Amino acid sequence: MNKLINVRNIRKQIDKDLNKFILDTESRYRGQLFTLANKILAKNNVKIVLLAGPSCAGKTTTAKLLKQILEIKGRAVDVISMDDFFIDLDKRKPLPNGKPDFDSPEILDYELMESCFSRYFAGEDVYFPEYDFKNSKSIPNKNLHKYKFNTIIIFEGIHVLNPRLLKSLGTSNYFKLYVSPLKSFKTDNKVMSTKNLRLLRRVIRDIQRRNTPAEKTIQMWPEVTAVEEQYIEPYRTKVDYYVDTTQEYELGVYKGEVERFVADGKIKPEEVPFYDIVEQVDEISKDLIPDTSLMWEFVDK
Repeated sequence: MNKLINVRNIRKQIDKDLNKFILDTESRYRGQLFTLANKILAKNNVKIVLLAGPSCAGKTTTAKLLKQILEIKGRAVDVISMDDFFIDLDKRKPLPNGKPDFDSPEILDYELMESCFSRYFAGEDVYFPEYDFKNSKSIPNKNLHKYKFNTIIIFEGIHVLNPRLLKSLGTSNYFKLYVSPLKSFKTDNKVMSTKNLRLLRRVIRDIQRRNTPAEKTIQMWPEVTAVEEQYIEPYRTKVDYYVDTTQEYELGVYKGEVERFVADGKIKPEEVPFYDIVEQVDEISKDLIPDTSLMWEFVDK
């Protein structure tokens, strides 16, 4: 499934017609979502789309655009985040190594999840919780989800394919979806894997939006990917559809971001994952990125 994109071909596309290159890339991504929407509607009585994927895969944009497409096709759609069922941080059991548990399936309130979904699918308007990441607390009865006949819920999160979670949904009529970059970038002698592409996305995002130094993001990355390997990988082959979120022009966007970070003293070139690949691509101005692009998950406007 994992294909390679040669950086030399990217440079040729940029030189030939940059605007067309960007729009063609965006069109291929959206084309997947239109095909996905048709498959969801063709499957009998889907009530929940389970949208899973690893860190910095592009789950948020995919859920948003899929919702828009399904609504265009006449279906009511509601998006719910798995994270809103997190237990308060101070109520979680620590990991065996003594560290706080931020990612395992043990931090979910399955009883509350089952109550919310079962009542919703029974036809009730239901208040769902919301997790406050700033204070590491669950806010009960925060978001009202009004029941509409034939609504499709997009339930997004890293554990939504886990069999334990599936038992808490109040329905077995679901469509399983896995979202992630599925192509790697390569030069003549080096490959940036999809895992390292996601790390690059996260480094850039965390510097801008979380004021997190690149060094800290890189240090915690092995723990992040260990969770993915343990809790996501076992279920990724048992899905109904894959969405590839690789954007062929994205390295050019990141190059501009990285150069600004370097100039501002926020990062050193040697701290950038696979900078020797990124620097071989021409910078692409953010002014050329469509407003609905996946790129806005990782870069600021």
